[in-house]
Amino acid sequence: MTITCLIKKEGSQYASLCVELDVASCGKSKTEALNGLKRAIETYIEYMVSEGRQKEIYRPVPMDELKGFFFPGDKSSEETFRAIPLNYQYA
Repeated sequence: MTITCLIKKEGSQYASLCVELDVASCGKSKTEALNGLKRAIETYIEYMVSEGRQKEIYRPVPMDELKGFFFPGDKSSEETFRAIPLNYQYA
C-alpha cells in the first residue's frame, strides 16, 4: 500500500497527515511528526483489521479539510508543506 503523507510547520511544531486514511499526528520536528504518523497509521490499521473492517480502512481526507491543511489562511504557509510517499504493508 502506498499512501501520501503531508507535513507542514504550524507554529513551533509540525503537523502530519495521511491523505488516504485521514490519520494525523504532530511533533516538535519533521521526523517526530512523521514517526508519530507512522505509529498512528499502524494503530488505525491494526484496529480496523481487528474489528473486521478491512474494507473500510481507506477513507480519504475530505477536500475541505485538505484545503484547511494546505491553506490555513496564511499565504506563507503554502510553501511549508510537501508530500512524502510512504510504503506500508499489513497482513
